[in-house]
Amino acid sequence: MAYFNMRSAGITSTGDFLNSVCKQLIDRYDLPYQTPLHPDSMKNGNFLSNLLAEASKKLKPGERLAIAVDALDEVDLDSQSRGANVLYLPEVLPDGVYFILTRRPEPVPFRINPQTRHQLFDLQDYPKESLADIETYIRGVTGRPQLRAWMAERGIAVGEFITKLAAKSENNFMYLRFVLPEIEGGAYRDLEKIENLPQGLQDYYRDDHWRRMGMEDGRLFEVKINIVYILGEVRQPVSRGLLAKLAGESEKTVQKVLTEWAQFLYPEEIKGEIRYRIYHTSFRDFLYSQEIVQAPDEKRREINARIAKALMGGLWEDE
Repeated sequence: MAYFNMRSAGITSTGDFLNSVCKQLIDRYDLPYQTPLHPDSMKNGNFLSNLLAEASKKLKPGERLAIAVDALDEVDLDSQSRGANVLYLPEVLPDGVYFILTRRPEPVPFRINPQTRHQLFDLQDYPKESLADIETYIRGVTGRPQLRAWMAERGIAVGEFITKLAAKSENNFMYLRFVLPEIEGGAYRDLEKIENLPQGLQDYYRDDHWRRMGMEDGRLFEVKINIVYILGEVRQPVSRGLLAKLAGESEKTVQKVLTEWAQFLYPEEIKGEIRYRIYHTSFRDFLYSQEIVQAPDEKRREINARIAKALMGGLWEDE
């Protein structure tokens, strides 16, 4: 069984998780509950814990129930009670039940019973295994007609394509998620060699996204730099009005930037208004880390003071 949190698609709430996993458990183990589930089942982790216990009793000798949950760092913690385990995951699991959890190197609220067996893995410590997974994934998509045509036009054999694209990815699946569709869509039709593709996710962001956002120079350059800084600094969705206040700009000017950046932002409705954030955490971190964004100046000091005042004044809670 599996569940994927996906901020870019708005799949971040605890209710989404509980609804999906509980339904999967009911269907797989023929548990005596009707669907759709009652909303009360989504208010805390009690119903999930009960289902796991009942599913555990139906396991055959030697059988295991494994539930994979991806991207805990993308969960909207405001969708659950403060202080609870992320997604209301249980601290103790029944016999034969396992959770496989992934997250980026960001802290998430998660406690387990000291007597519960658990093991932590840092995928950076397993480069060979990660490379094998990347190559397997690429091999699985090489039958697509557009990729086949792109390779044929450049005289690239399938094995060479797999090996070189895997090296380009630097073991990052997010790189493949972007680059493969763009190859198929014709974005790299002018490249003569696969070696000319961006090297790694950071280069991809720099060569593609950074340029398309107009971050080099030109129209509204300073405004864009300041908006990037604000979104990276506060690390939560921000309304157009609050962005304008923090940046010291008019809402009209800020809206021009938001409209231009539509493909890179994820808008979500919170308390009756639209708030914006960078569509993916890794891209937000890339933008925020750029030297030109971090370079201190008088404007940046003013923004920091406004952010501190907004936090102390509870403006985010009031929005």
